Amino acid sequence: MFQRKQNEKKLFAAGLGGGLSDSDLERVGGGAGGEGVTTGTFRSNSGTQLNIVVSWTVKTLAGGAKTLDVVVSTDSYSLFTQSIDNGVTLSVDGVIYSADALAISYSGTERATNTLATFSIPNFAGTALVTATWMFRGTYGKTQLTDIVATGTVAG
Repeated sequence: MFQRKQNEKKLFAAGLGGGLSDSDLERVGGGAGGEGVTTGTFRSNSGTQLNIVVSWTVKTLAGGAKTLDVVVSTDSYSLFTQSIDNGVTLSVDGVIYSADALAISYSGTERATNTLATFSIPNFAGTALVTATWMFRGTYGKTQLTDIVATGTVAG
């Protein structure tokens, strides 16, 4: 499901869940020994009602090691897509990771988020420029789209 690209760091699959927050950054106090969690979100601007939202969590463990967990989701109204092998890439300070994009079948009339891919990156440095790219390559609202890209800074 996950592949290394450009002989870069190994990526571990993550079983992440939970809802997305509209807050840009929320710091949650940690326990003793420097433990803590920092979360945030950023999103694309495709010019349509279809965008991606990147929800991230940096976990700091007692020894000071950090893990970056990322959920890339769609934000849209009705949406039907097929799964795409290596359809989502995540660049973390230039290190590229890829994951299969999950199929989406959402026929609701309300705006909704649907998970596309999840990533878990161990030994995270703590601050990085992160870019998520979904290789959509289709039409939404009569607008032809190729890649939908969201970029933001993750600091934890």
